[in-house]
Amino acid sequence: MQLVFDHLVHFLDRAPAEATEKFRQAGFHAVAGGRHEAWGTWNNLSYFGLSYVEFLAIEVDVLAEQSDNLLIRQLVQDREIGEGLGQVALRTKQMDEWARILAEKNLNVHGPVAGSRKREDGSLLSWRMLFFEDPKSQLRPPFLIEWQQSDEEREVDLRKRGIIAAHPNQANDLQSVGYAVHDLEDAVNTWKRWLDCQVSSVWMDEQLGARCQSLELNGQRIVFCQPVTEGLASQALSARGQNPFFASFTGGSEGSEAIFGATYIRSKQ
Repeated sequence: MQLVFDHLVHFLDRAPAEATEKFRQAGFHAVAGGRHEAWGTWNNLSYFGLSYVEFLAIEVDVLAEQSDNLLIRQLVQDREIGEGLGQVALRTKQMDEWARILAEKNLNVHGPVAGSRKREDGSLLSWRMLFFEDPKSQLRPPFLIEWQQSDEEREVDLRKRGIIAAHPNQANDLQSVGYAVHDLEDAVNTWKRWLDCQVSSVWMDEQLGARCQSLELNGQRIVFCQPVTEGLASQALSARGQNPFFASFTGGSEGSEAIFGATYIRSKQ
């Protein structure tokens, strides 16, 4: 069953608008999101087609700390390690079937659970989320999301609202998200066991100072990076553990920006 990369969650300990301003200075189109009133959180967004970066922060401590949503629990817990990339969400139209499949793999499944966000104009956006945990692994799995609207309806609506729009720096695709890991083979095999994705060959990335291997998701990639020399991967692993640490985009000129604990890379490919 197909899974598509939906969004990358960047955890913040500040107002999301501050990250949006940094993103705009780097030439990205970014907009205000809204509030998850039941969870005590708020967000801003930057879209690349239907894939996007979500800048997520706690607005009301007591609500966030009491939330039973696993993403919000992680946001609260990860305050200890500082700001940075925290999670990825994979989009599906077969949420209930995935819940069954993941349970059959002896994973601890939570959900599907309902989610919603009130936009700045007062309209309500709705979706379902599915979380799972692996008692045999210390790695944190992604979560699955199923939107109330079809992909076609969402894209038309988001373009009409100006949420999806051209980026001044000409970035056009969110190509990959990279995780720092202690053991490359274990990470790749674990994610493959969870999601049954295709796997690339191993390569050495000199810029990251790491051996890398990726899982393919409908043209986008989750890249796992085991540090072998001093570089971005080793720095990320030391600072924030086995979490995402970079996102890469195609289009425009090459370059990279460090923004509140994460690295955003642009390439011409």
